[in-house]
Amino acid sequence: MIAYICGKLAAGGPGWAVIDVQGIGYHIHIPLTTRLPGVGQDIKLHTHMAVREDGIQFYGFSDEEQRDCFLALLDVAGVGPKVALAVVSHLLPDHLRAVIAGGDVNQLVKVPGVGKKTAQRILLELKDKLSGPAISSGEVAYNDTASHGMAEDAVIALVSLGYSQTEARDAVGRAQNKAPAKDVSALIKEALKELAPMK
Repeated sequence: MIAYICGKLAAGGPGWAVIDVQGIGYHIHIPLTTRLPGVGQDIKLHTHMAVREDGIQFYGFSDEEQRDCFLALLDVAGVGPKVALAVVSHLLPDHLRAVIAGGDVNQLVKVPGVGKKTAQRILLELKDKLSGPAISSGEVAYNDTASHGMAEDAVIALVSLGYSQTEARDAVGRAQNKAPAKDVSALIKEALKELAPMK
């Protein structure tokens, strides 16, 4: 098992990164909200190596906690790397634990690729492995009436501006709880208002 990969960022984008380690480029699948450094700068990702018949794929995470959540999801029947990565892309570890503790199917089915049956299996099989205290409505990643895709785009935009994943998700959640935005630009604007007092 390769626990982590450390090197220089050769290239990257939403959901992927190429790390140059002594002349070898490792293509790594990463959560959508992973904040990448500039090309040529140092980067370290905690990894999981998936060996399949058609090749080897790497999945990388900013911290061990997020990787552990990913690995726990892989243990759920019917959940593969693609779905597990989608879940950790849309729910931070604390949010995921709260969702599991509360049996919140609605939050899980908002994740692309996760249907109701899969969500129920995740809740059932991870109840004793991943669970945590409930979180307040202001901290919930997304409300039930807003577009999940739009919210995720807003989070990614805020992260690219330098905010942490937690700050971005909480701000988007608070903005959505106040009033559904018409588009991504409007949602980002409202989320920035929520973040303004922090500066």
